[in-house]
Amino acid sequence: MIGDHDRLRDHGSENGYLFFPGLLPTGPVLELRRQVLRVAEEHDLLEPGTDPNDGIRRNGVFIYEEDGTETFRSFYIDIQKLRLFHELHHHESIVNVLETLFDEPVFVHPRHILHPVFPGGDLATTPPHQDFHPVRGSRDTWTVWTPMGDCDSELGGLTIASGSNRWGFLKDDDVRSGKLIDDDTEWVWNPFKCGDVLMFHSLSIHQGRGNMTGDRIRLATSARYQPITEPVDGAALKVHMNWMKWEQVYTEWEKEDPLKYYWKAMDLDVQPAHHFRKSAKNKNR
Repeated sequence: MIGDHDRLRDHGSENGYLFFPGLLPTGPVLELRRQVLRVAEEHDLLEPGTDPNDGIRRNGVFIYEEDGTETFRSFYIDIQKLRLFHELHHHESIVNVLETLFDEPVFVHPRHILHPVFPGGDLATTPPHQDFHPVRGSRDTWTVWTPMGDCDSELGGLTIASGSNRWGFLKDDDVRSGKLIDDDTEWVWNPFKCGDVLMFHSLSIHQGRGNMTGDRIRLATSARYQPITEPVDGAALKVHMNWMKWEQVYTEWEKEDPLKYYWKAMDLDVQPAHHFRKSAKNKNR
């Protein structure tokens, strides 16, 4: 199905998602996991005396994307400086699928996201929502969600309301509260292996599953992709969370690195950043 435009389009239109087991080689995914966990160790987030690659959170530590603490902020800023964190989302295996789906070249949004989900509270997961609310620009934008390592039923992962992309653009508060989600909605999920990739449309309703482990951190990344000829919201060209500028991200990169500001060489239809983003409190899943 990977090279078949009609099959990708039909399955994506009907279900709102595409799932590809083993799409990515495990090497770069595990290397990124290693780098992220080394940053976590530097910020005292891991249990002393344990192997950092196991991702065992330090006893009593609990951070999540919207906690607003300096602990999370400083950790996340250092993650954004990792070159592989940005490079992985440009992997040809992902881009080739989406170019086939769109039937035209793909624009990879530079605003990449890390999802570190600690055990110990529902605040670490995300309620149901549509990505188009924070992303804007083209409605034909797709999110690519990639677990950094195996993700079993205890670690949770991400679940999709199958076919919800066909429900249209909905009021965000009513989606997040569950008001617009019927009891018979089919939520699809299965365990993930390292290298598996989940893609879903910007109108597909999805939510995080709880991390039910006692001490393991769930790590995943997500990035957005769209047809290059479609409008791009200006905020999509900024660093996620708006806590730093690209110059700070690139501090330790090679001077002529081709990933630096790659979008500036493209003929993009960039629209003013949508007024929806009033502050850093508006997070992207």
